[in-house]
Amino acid sequence: MDHPDILWYIGANDGAVPWDPRHRDTPSFEALRHQARTLDRLGFFGALTTAREAVALVGDTERLRFVVPEYPGVKPPALMAEQAQVFDHYSGGRLIFNQVNGADPVLARYGLFHPKDERYARSVEYWTQVRKLYLDEADAFTGDHFEYGPRYKPEIPGPRQPGGVPIWGTGASPAGIDHAAEVLDAYLTFMGPVDEMSTLFTKVRKAAAETGRSMRFGVLASVIVRETEDEAWERFEWQLANTSPESVLATADRNLVSFGFDPLEALTSPDAQVRARIEALRSGRLPTRADLEFAPNMAAGLTTWTAAEPPFDVAGKGTGTYLVGSADNVAARMQEMQDALGIDIWILSGWPLAAEAENTARLLFPRLGVR
Repeated sequence: MDHPDILWYIGANDGAVPWDPRHRDTPSFEALRHQARTLDRLGFFGALTTAREAVALVGDTERLRFVVPEYPGVKPPALMAEQAQVFDHYSGGRLIFNQVNGADPVLARYGLFHPKDERYARSVEYWTQVRKLYLDEADAFTGDHFEYGPRYKPEIPGPRQPGGVPIWGTGASPAGIDHAAEVLDAYLTFMGPVDEMSTLFTKVRKAAAETGRSMRFGVLASVIVRETEDEAWERFEWQLANTSPESVLATADRNLVSFGFDPLEALTSPDAQVRARIEALRSGRLPTRADLEFAPNMAAGLTTWTAAEPPFDVAGKGTGTYLVGSADNVAARMQEMQDALGIDIWILSGWPLAAEAENTARLLFPRLGVR
């Protein structure tokens, strides 16, 4: 198997312990530019970004691809396609869509109030038409969910990515898996126990095969990699020691509810280790390493992937999972997962973002066959 594509994360919320306001850097455009230039220089395949900054960073990079989140339906299909064409014109064809299904409170902010079943049907029609429009389909369209007139102005200069802009995303419910099989070019999930990821990927592959499609598979995780095991775990525990419980608890209930889970006081889990994390937070303290380390070189932690993550993976979303350890051991765990699960893509993060990208490229790239 060829080496995987390895991506990183670009974000304004940065610092040594950025989820705690005491250790967060002051956001700046120059800091984002430094992150982008660093990733481009180091040879990362791409970067997951927010929707705000990606096009502004194109001029600081030559090869780095940008994975940009989009909620289907917030922008009309024609506008989405035109913006993608402009991005690829400026970047030379380096855009990837991160298709986000979205939580109800987020979508409501953008004026979308459709029930979940209808949301998936709208999304299939939306992305089908966006692909056609991006590839210069000029005709009018009337569908079940969207309608637009014929193109009335000259086409935007290329290049065009063959088949359209790649669409990456997720969706773990039965309806979400069916939607993914119809829409996505790459299916993503946050890292968790290998058997759980294997079950999920098997379902997705089966659903895709039933539609006559195949797709790539990717895993998102944070990483702390060092020369030795002790150095890596010392860094993990140092970040915990410099995180105030108040900074975590301040948003725990809001974040749980935004993902559709019970608030912390009512939350439970069949997993004893997860219950220990929940009880620690309820008592006003942070979980210990023993509560967080769930497999060799894997632990639940804190990240800044989004502004609405349940902490320490207490809800089983996988958003805060880490690879922690020596370069040899972390590379071995990644290779094991690649072989077992057919992983093509890793989207990684670590804080501070640019500094940990340097560590990852120096220590992991040679061991994973990445130049």
